[in-house]
Amino acid sequence: MRHDIASLEQDNIRGALAWAIAADAPALGLAIATSVEWFWIMHDPREGMRWFARLMQLPDVGQVAPEVRAHALRAYGGATDIAGDDAAAARLYEQSLALFSRAGDEHGRAVLLHRLGIQAMRRGEPVRARELVEASQAIHIKSDDRWGLAQTIGTLGALARDAGDEAHAFELIARSASLAREVAVPWWESGMLAELAQLALNAGRIDEGEAHAREALVLADQISDRGGRVFGVGLFARLAAERRQFERAGLLWSAIQHEEVGAPLGGWRRHRQSCEERLRTTGGPDFDRGCAEGPVLTLEDAVSLALAPA
Repeated sequence: MRHDIASLEQDNIRGALAWAIAADAPALGLAIATSVEWFWIMHDPREGMRWFARLMQLPDVGQVAPEVRAHALRAYGGATDIAGDDAAAARLYEQSLALFSRAGDEHGRAVLLHRLGIQAMRRGEPVRARELVEASQAIHIKSDDRWGLAQTIGTLGALARDAGDEAHAFELIARSASLAREVAVPWWESGMLAELAQLALNAGRIDEGEAHAREALVLADQISDRGGRVFGVGLFARLAAERRQFERAGLLWSAIQHEEVGAPLGGWRRHRQSCEERLRTTGGPDFDRGCAEGPVLTLEDAVSLALAPA
């Protein structure tokens, strides 16, 4: 189900899930919850986790078809992953991969191999991460799955980024963003554009960084992606500090400094500390004063301020 439709129908979806739980109908409930995977990821992954947890505890869940359980465990793992519980997400992904493997579902395997590769990357296991991501990519190449390739290419870019090769990382992540645009997956495209903005800022290319950050934030705002909006506001706080607009930087930072949200390739959860270090080093006392003296904006107001002319 498209995220925009799910957003409009969210109360009906919750009602249907509650009915499935009351009626001990795990197959129906898991199918509904899985169909709105994107909604949980972009709006509230912890709500998705709660629904999946309740459905998985129903007495008849063992009777659910393996294919339905495989997809549900993947979606449950995705919500858990974005919520920041890497260990629990990895366990769910492993269970999902086992079911897809037994069923001979190569596409399902490719998706899970990639997600487990991201998990290995976060654990600081780049060799294992590359093995998993390249295995996923080989399956996507064979089936010419452009969406799958957008993901694996972006993650290979993240591995290059983590290895210190930011020029190669930029090339791969830019290709990933382009593929995501081709296949119309704005959530991934926005995440890749934000990563490009961060890489450009690291290289001192401020105008280029702003262009990518603006594209990323506009997309994230259009699809109401909380993680993407938080990351975008953080990037604009850094941009303001780089341009010595310290009060603006402080206002933006104060709106998202306590946020803990994930996104493709890590997003704000990964870059928060480096952004803060750069802000405090660049802005100094003026930045601290801007944080303390300015009003604490809502995320929506912070997005509007970030996208407004300085």
